[in-house]
Amino acid sequence: MPAFDISRNWFARARKSKLSSRVTVVFVAALILPWCAYAWLTITERSEQVARVEQNLAALAAAYGEHATTLMRLGIPIPIDAGVAQPAPPDAAKRGEAELTAFRGALNVPGVGFSLRKIGEPSPALNGASGPDAAPDLAPIFGDRNGTITAEVDRPAAGIAASASLSQDVALRDWRARAQTEFAAFLLRSLFVVGVGIFLVQQLRRREAVEAELVSAKEKAESASRAKSAFLANMSHELRTPLNAIIGFSEIIKSRKFGPSSERYPEYAGHIFNSGTHLLALINDVLNLSKLEAGRLALQEEDLDLGSIVEACMHLVETQARQSNIRLSVSLDDGVRSVRADDRRLRQILVNLLSNAVKFTPDGGHVRVSSVYDANGLAIMVSDTGIGMAPEDIPNVMTLFGQVDSKVRRKQEGTGLGLPLAKQLVELHGGTFSIESKIDAGTTVTFVLPPERVIASPMRLTAAAPAG
Repeated sequence: MPAFDISRNWFARARKSKLSSRVTVVFVAALILPWCAYAWLTITERSEQVARVEQNLAALAAAYGEHATTLMRLGIPIPIDAGVAQPAPPDAAKRGEAELTAFRGALNVPGVGFSLRKIGEPSPALNGASGPDAAPDLAPIFGDRNGTITAEVDRPAAGIAASASLSQDVALRDWRARAQTEFAAFLLRSLFVVGVGIFLVQQLRRREAVEAELVSAKEKAESASRAKSAFLANMSHELRTPLNAIIGFSEIIKSRKFGPSSERYPEYAGHIFNSGTHLLALINDVLNLSKLEAGRLALQEEDLDLGSIVEACMHLVETQARQSNIRLSVSLDDGVRSVRADDRRLRQILVNLLSNAVKFTPDGGHVRVSSVYDANGLAIMVSDTGIGMAPEDIPNVMTLFGQVDSKVRRKQEGTGLGLPLAKQLVELHGGTFSIESKIDAGTTVTFVLPPERVIASPMRLTAAAPAG
């Protein structure tokens, strides 16, 4: 059962794998398995070839030993490794050598070497009626040393051992020729398989990449469609609210509902002005985002006093903060008084961040603007002690039209444009934008202007100059 489960899981993973991966496995198997079979068959053929050569050499050695024994039975001395088998005159010894030479020539086996060595004394029955069969040949002994294949056959009746030898180069000549031909054929086949495999896998991977891009584009389009639908639904509320206020208050003033000169009319006119301003701000945010996405928003750069800009932006949210009893504070790096940036866009960044901070900070909270200058540039932080958000919600609020889940209690709904707009404006200045937040622990938004946009104060420049 476990083996069945393992196989089933393996097949399940194989089905889920990419087609290019499966084709790659098939081609790798088609490349490796034939080479494994070729290596096994080649080694097997070599072993069989060596075995055939050994058997042939054993037969030749036995025939050579039989002929030598016959000469000894006829009383003809034969040469062995250490002299002759029997003492004899020189003429008789030459005759025995000539007989063996003639026998080797009759065998007609080029490259085969023959030799005799003494292993004992001839049997008395050698010259008897029973002949040499009184002591039969022993089993052949094979050797494969120093590049030479040897077969030795002992003839105890004659007291000699006959051996035949052949070099491996000669013995395996035909095998090597076949192996080289098969190797060349397999190499060509393998190159063809590799070429076809690489071509098919590349085509499949391109196809898979295109499919992945299409799926990703489809998911992004669906996500953007859902986000824009949510944005339009929220935007309709945001636009209707000030428009309804403008229409309602203007209708009251137009119809002189409270008489020709009521004291309420200036107050209603103020409400109309505030609603119109809010409506204009919403429309400006949408237009600015459109320009940023189209790459048509250009910066009007100038040297700006950072302290004055921060103070002006704090004044814009001061009334809202006072109504909620929220304390505002500023702590800027004394070494940096000026920056080179677009005045309007820098104010827009700060106002968006301060408005968010005040909006999501409960009564009695604290909103702070601070800055730190180092080698990476000027970091400006807007921190609050508000409701915060979960770290996994941060990417959502940084997406165009994205907002944190509506289940989070907030004091006022928004369009979800403030943070993405501020981030894109910071990046338009060449800076970076980041958020750190925890639920019920507040939020800190940090944007960093690059060093080339920082105009350090003379005091800092003097301190940074080398002594001497």
